[in-house]
Amino acid sequence: MRNQPAAELAKQVILVVDDDEAIRASLRSLMESEGFAVRAFSNGKDLLNEASVPVIGCLIVDYHMPAMNGLELVSALRGRGVTIPAILFTGNPTKDVRDRAAAIAVLVVEKPGLGTYLLDCVREAVSKHARLLSRA
Repeated sequence: MRNQPAAELAKQVILVVDDDEAIRASLRSLMESEGFAVRAFSNGKDLLNEASVPVIGCLIVDYHMPAMNGLELVSALRGRGVTIPAILFTGNPTKDVRDRAAAIAVLVVEKPGLGTYLLDCVREAVSKHARLLSRA
């Protein structure tokens, strides 16, 4: 897996990983309505099998998924050098899940938080990351 080339810097891609088809569709629709390109996956392994990920974007990932939970997926991506910001979008996260997310710099947004708050978090994450990359 590699980051996309510099020509892709202008594109802000949201990667959505959730095993619930209705949630994936809702997130896709919400993000596309805001002008983001969206790539959606039903599980972490499908994303890990991708040849590339965006340089600027954001990962929105569910915690509870078969085979690999959301934090395991983010850790695997970080291990491959993927630095895009990540948001764990999950229902009723425990203190342990919140602590583990914080330890790998993952913001936790509780379901059913579709709407303004999640969009604000995505916009802020993408913007901060883009500024960091432009300074590098």
